[in-house]
Amino acid sequence: MADERTLIPKWITIYLWITAFITLGASLAGYFMPGALLSSWEALSAGGALSLAGPLGLFVSRNMATFVVTVFGLLQKNASMIKIVLLLRIVSDGLDLVNNLIAGNMPVAIMGGVMCIIEIVAFTKIKT
Repeated sequence: MADERTLIPKWITIYLWITAFITLGASLAGYFMPGALLSSWEALSAGGALSLAGPLGLFVSRNMATFVVTVFGLLQKNASMIKIVLLLRIVSDGLDLVNNLIAGNMPVAIMGGVMCIIEIVAFTKIKT
């Protein structure tokens, strides 16, 4: 498996480290400053919206899990593991795209779509 390390293009590693810290930041902000992070969220005024047992908790949990899996995969320096991390991100960002298109939140939908495209390209560039 050691020679799989050379099969991961550097730009993919950099991209994944950046997205790992974005997800960590989103998790911490959602936990400690949910009002600041989600100030434009339409459901913010709904009862329980900022409860960790509700949508906020799901957001924090998903982002923290994505951070942990991404960092674990990056530290393994294994092409197959990086492909699994990218697959997780493709599904997650793809669903962000679809969900935000349905909700009419175009900035987040566009961001999710761009990230999903980058991740699909990265997935195809890794040879295992």
